[in-house]
Amino acid sequence: MLAAGQAPSDEDRAEVDDLIDPVCAKLLDDGVAKLNGDEIDDAAYLPLADIVAERAMVPFGIGGTRAGEIKTAAEQARTDLKLAYRVYDARPPMRLEQFWGRRGGSLPINSRGRPITPPEDIDLDVTVDGGRRG
Repeated sequence: MLAAGQAPSDEDRAEVDDLIDPVCAKLLDDGVAKLNGDEIDDAAYLPLADIVAERAMVPFGIGGTRAGEIKTAAEQARTDLKLAYRVYDARPPMRLEQFWGRRGGSLPINSRGRPITPPEDIDLDVTVDGGRRG
């Protein structure tokens, strides 16, 4: 923890830099986010900083109330990153069965704009309540 206006030493900066790649690898392994320590998206920068700060608590001797705040911020950061980098299932599109007996009397149209004719064993006469409306 540095006071406002103080710069970290070269050793402290190197120690924190050494945490970034392993934290990114852990986030990838846990399915939280796909981050690269060399190229960090602007949207991921602050959440990643919170998670790195949590990992740096022990080497830098941070404890007490401040440690609790850092842990809470890191948990929120993991949630934020998980939502931001959510990978959706790549399922094939659902296949719809063709419905030959449409109301309105028109046949379905194929991708070339031509009507699709039904197999001969399907009855196209569709009536509701025996043809009565009411």
